[in-house]
Amino acid sequence: MRVDSGYARTISGLQDRLYLPVVSPTTGRLQEWMTDADLGETTHRHLSPLAGFFPGDRITTDTSPAALIGGVRELLTSRGMKSFGWACAWRALCWARLKDADKAYQLVLTVLTPSVNADNGAAITMFDMYNLGDRATFQIDANYGTPAAMIEMLVYSRPGVIELLPALPGAWSKSGSASGIGARGGFTVDLVWARGKVTSVTVHSVGGTSTTVKSGSWSRHVKVAAGKSVTVCPR
Repeated sequence: MRVDSGYARTISGLQDRLYLPVVSPTTGRLQEWMTDADLGETTHRHLSPLAGFFPGDRITTDTSPAALIGGVRELLTSRGMKSFGWACAWRALCWARLKDADKAYQLVLTVLTPSVNADNGAAITMFDMYNLGDRATFQIDANYGTPAAMIEMLVYSRPGVIELLPALPGAWSKSGSASGIGARGGFTVDLVWARGKVTSVTVHSVGGTSTTVKSGSWSRHVKVAAGKSVTVCPR
């Protein structure tokens, strides 16, 4: 394959100039700005500084320094637990990545709270409503983001790893099942759990052939022939 060395040097130079996330020594939060000053709205609906945490994977609990993850948690905490539906869904996704099942679940319930008198919440159609003062308008983002958060609480996949039940809330822990969940690496996953633990997981290949499945302290490296499935029962 031919490589344009000049263009490669240009891209490398741009990468070197990227401002990577740091924790503010002033606030203890992941910095939102290129300064440690406490600028902007602390409880703003956006989580732009956490785009590298979710939906991205520049920051992960697996590989990032503990101080950086602490900064993520502090920023998320400062944003609060109340906002528009789509913003609550994004918060729920981030808390699921931090494996805080209680906060993730609380935010899911907030999105699903019925909308009354044009307030934020779910309409009778389950569409998410966005308060505009004297009226409310439909906002689709929460209707995509909230199911995504629920799935993230059950399966957190990243290249080479499929983690099961990372943020299972108590309300769902007695027993349950989910099927057809897409996972990074070219897989879908069906799982069954009881008393908060996975009892069975089936990994289906949709192109992938090898990954590690884990839940808590248990893990298993699995190989799956293309187009085939493997079922594992954790012990």
